[in-house]
Amino acid sequence: MRPLEILHDDDSFVAVNKPAGFSTVSERWDHQAPCLIDLLWDLWKKKDPEALKPHVVHRLDKHTSGVILFARNGSAQSHLRQQFMNREVQKRYGALVSDLPSPARGTSIFHVDENPARPGSMRFQSDGKECVTDYQVLEAFRDHSWVEASPSTGRTHQIRMVMAKLNTPCVCDPLYGDGESLFLSSFKKGYRPRKSTVERPLLGRLGLHALSISVLHPETGQPITIEADFPKDLRATLRQLRRWSRV
Repeated sequence: MRPLEILHDDDSFVAVNKPAGFSTVSERWDHQAPCLIDLLWDLWKKKDPEALKPHVVHRLDKHTSGVILFARNGSAQSHLRQQFMNREVQKRYGALVSDLPSPARGTSIFHVDENPARPGSMRFQSDGKECVTDYQVLEAFRDHSWVEASPSTGRTHQIRMVMAKLNTPCVCDPLYGDGESLFLSSFKKGYRPRKSTVERPLLGRLGLHALSISVLHPETGQPITIEADFPKDLRATLRQLRRWSRV
């Protein structure tokens, strides 16, 4: 694994460009799998063996990449968490989705709660918790779209459910889409992998990336925006879509 990409680091909090495939904290059903908070703690302990464990501020799904915050102390954690609770944090996500959302720009509002029939997932429920998300299509391809989504609430799987509600689920979403990997051969006409080789997917994980977070610094009160570059798999996928699948 490559070293963690640190996007911001001071005495109050740290921002990391989370790689896909790592849970934010240890999973209940697999305590042995490495998680992001422990990877960050290991990094801190290399510089200071007495370093305290990072404090969780918020979470990203295991297969979502992008910017995520951890506090260095309880005071900073409380300050940042309160901003999330008060809906003062501005978040931008990029989602690679199937087809083209209609309308191509709007505000999605619905209600959700946990799905007892499928633990770990959510369901649409009229008397559940409100989800509010602004979204807009940034790029349209033949069978896919690159969408920017800005949630003002912070529900579990919110962006994934927004896209599913629009009948354009995130690529490779196993809960709200078909879960199928994206291959170059699915949109590049005439493409065939080399003989005796098996085609590898361009994108084999959830097509969702946390682009940026804007908060008020817990010490200075000044606004700060932190952005996360695309990981290699998503960058390569968008490059191929732009080349072979433009509308």
